[in-house]
Amino acid sequence: MPRLNALLLMLGLLAPTAAATEACIQQPKRQQACPNLLYRVAQLPGMAAPKVICICVTDFALLLQQPANETEQIRQNMTKRQLEAQHGETLQLILDILNRQL
Repeated sequence: MPRLNALLLMLGLLAPTAAATEACIQQPKRQQACPNLLYRVAQLPGMAAPKVICICVTDFALLLQQPANETEQIRQNMTKRQLEAQHGETLQLILDILNRQL
């Protein structure tokens, strides 16, 4: 029984390390470390099973806000189109995760 507990403890400690080795979902042009990372268990398109994913919340923050005027609405639409081109159908799932809908 102590061996089983030790094994489970080691697996628990290794799981965050495995997630940290995966690339976070973020802007490809990002050159500095993301200041606001979110780790969630989710199943994105192309995944066989749910796993821990990392999202740079800062890179998607503009899309989570209500635009105050037409200029911000246009900027938000342009940003959304750029992110859709990069992430495809995954973008809406990312936004749902960030809005705590998943």
